[in-house]
Amino acid sequence: MSALSLLAQDESKEPSQTPSNQQENKEESGIQVKGKRESDRGQMNDIEGTNIYAGKKSEVIRLEKTNANLALNNTRQIYAKVPGITIWENEGSGIQPGIGARGLSPNRNWEFNTRMNGYDISSDVFGYPEAYFNPPMESLEKIEIIRGAASLQYGPQFGGMVNYVTKKADPNKPAKLEMKTTGGSYNTLNAYASISGTVGKFSYFTYVQSRTGDGWRDNADYKTQAGYVNLAYQATEKLKVSLEFTKSNYESRQPGGLTDMKFWDNPRQSLRTRNWFSAPWNVPALQIDYEHSSQTRTQIKFFGLYGERNSIGFTQAPNRLDSISPITLQFGNRQVDRDWYRNFGMEARQIIGYQLFDQTHSLSFGVRYYNANTDRIRNPNGNNGVDYAGNYSTDYDIREVSLPECFDGSTRCRTVNLKFSTLNYSAFAENLFRITDKLSITPGVRYEWIRTTGSGRINEKLPSNAQPFGGNVFPQDFTRSQVLYGLGAQYQITKHTNFYSNYSKAYRPVTFAEIYASNATYNTVDPNLKDQYGYNLDGGYRGKVGTWFQFDVGAFELRYNNRVGLLPGAFPGQLNTVTNVGDSLHRGVEAYLEVDPILAFSEQAPYGSLSFFTSSANVNARYIRWQDPRLFTDPAIYSGQNLLAAETYYRIGNLVENAPSQIHRYGVTYHFKNTFSLTYLISYTGMAYSDAANTVTPSADGQIGKIPRYMVRDISFRWTFVENYSLTGGVNNLGNERYFTRRSGGYPGPGILPAEGIFYYIGLSVVL
Repeated sequence: MSALSLLAQDESKEPSQTPSNQQENKEESGIQVKGKRESDRGQMNDIEGTNIYAGKKSEVIRLEKTNANLALNNTRQIYAKVPGITIWENEGSGIQPGIGARGLSPNRNWEFNTRMNGYDISSDVFGYPEAYFNPPMESLEKIEIIRGAASLQYGPQFGGMVNYVTKKADPNKPAKLEMKTTGGSYNTLNAYASISGTVGKFSYFTYVQSRTGDGWRDNADYKTQAGYVNLAYQATEKLKVSLEFTKSNYESRQPGGLTDMKFWDNPRQSLRTRNWFSAPWNVPALQIDYEHSSQTRTQIKFFGLYGERNSIGFTQAPNRLDSISPITLQFGNRQVDRDWYRNFGMEARQIIGYQLFDQTHSLSFGVRYYNANTDRIRNPNGNNGVDYAGNYSTDYDIREVSLPECFDGSTRCRTVNLKFSTLNYSAFAENLFRITDKLSITPGVRYEWIRTTGSGRINEKLPSNAQPFGGNVFPQDFTRSQVLYGLGAQYQITKHTNFYSNYSKAYRPVTFAEIYASNATYNTVDPNLKDQYGYNLDGGYRGKVGTWFQFDVGAFELRYNNRVGLLPGAFPGQLNTVTNVGDSLHRGVEAYLEVDPILAFSEQAPYGSLSFFTSSANVNARYIRWQDPRLFTDPAIYSGQNLLAAETYYRIGNLVENAPSQIHRYGVTYHFKNTFSLTYLISYTGMAYSDAANTVTPSADGQIGKIPRYMVRDISFRWTFVENYSLTGGVNNLGNERYFTRRSGGYPGPGILPAEGIFYYIGLSVVL
């Protein structure tokens, strides 16, 4: 065992690493003792790599141990044992992630810092923090989730950090081959293959994946391909260099949104036949690990992103039909939106262990450089075809069209032509002080310097327009700095259980979409728009009792100040304004409990074991401050003469949009001799509102209204019938529940985006 591993074991003080627990250590390495098994859910060690996690709320999902539809990245099953996770389930293909927590929006993970193997994979972590890439779950070893306290080590966010960790090279074989094929409803076919191994000082892991399907709804077909390669060289006992590259590409047809009437009539129907989306994603990374001594190690990461976001379609509300003109006998022009991302970053971290007052303490510190560039265009006059790439060269690659062409009478005129850039320097430091053998505290601080620039044009019009909106956008340059700080504490009650608590400042810069109103005909931007800031506070009691009981029960408080939203004009005819609308306070309790009554009474399990689990959260996310100009400009409201109108404009006490107060998941899993397991899962999510006004009656276009509560059931199994050969399968949405999780105000809607109905799948896996 290397000195690096010994240091990690010593500093993390995990009970499984002590001599008295060698039995458990065998289980952790995959050797099953007396019928015991490794859980599919765990938590981060106090120290892992160069990072400190003591006192922070964390969850680890071990994908190989999880009974879930990994072939389709079924988020509901994968995060079943992580309390408080809300999910947008309109993406049945599993292509794009969409999770939130503690009353935060699930929109493409944008309230989380989304990473893979420790580096960024979202579009722009500051200006456009949406994750368009979801790695194949079959390629992952685990998913690490650090809640709000992650802001000190990983940067501005409120939700925390999600880190996808890919599988590693087999250290004992020159070549290990894994193949998985899964088929399912609606002509779904998923194929995954990987090969890995170690030859001398070299090791490698690579995979390819492909998935196609027709989708549950009409006009919901898709195809996706992904590939990954990791090459590592152990140059010396202390130095290891790894190079990896991820490539993903997909095309998916977007069935569009529905009105409430259309949804309840038939949620599988689609009113859009020619809406398409694609996001080619290329992510290179280089990692250098150096172990100076048993007490000190360094890690340096260089990473980049070369990606796109492409869409074309008829993006009007669902109560407007996309029909063929009786005069031209053709469809109308579709809107084209394209983004190009060119990002580069570097993170250097070091951890130092030192002795003080007969205790071993650890200092973790690091620096970060990040440079992101985004080109964004919109053309409302794309082609009038049906296919995705009908005339790619002229209608998609319109960066080649020079600006004067917008004024020569051509109808191909761009309404958006913008360039954004983000430059970021940051530094952090955290110190794990072990006060006693049981008590530790971890103070930390982070400094952020961010520069955001933007330039270009919005709503370019032909000269014939008497009063064109938009036009030149004067170059914008926003520079600001922020200091974040926090304090964590942990107290070991028993060898396997501890109390933990943490407070940390949170921060989120305004995004590109908030700085620039892309539809200048209807919206304007407050010139005094401010960044969002607040804090995360949480604490709880967690651990395990033997192998039969695991738990993590806690409470949290999240303050989100200067939330950005859209306010109607103060006077009739005045433009809507993108501005800071107010503050919200999120409070709640989260609980994960899992018990196996058979293992509680007997270490022998000749007929298998049965574990029951619950993952529940009660969340109260409400607005505690609201600023609306009409409160002071409308005499009837200001004087209190129109109390109904005042209540409509005054949001204090209203629930935060897309924040259900009840999220409960219950399940039971039967295990038999490590060869067969069966899981039954019930997922319940309470009612939520789609807007800050808490509108109950749905709008005619389906974009505003309440989101009803729902309950979904899933069943899945895994059976190793011959050594190295196994079957997986199950049924998602067993009761064919009709429900939706999202009302969209824009793409890929607008309108109600239905969740998928019943889905059957079966897969074969071979490991050689």
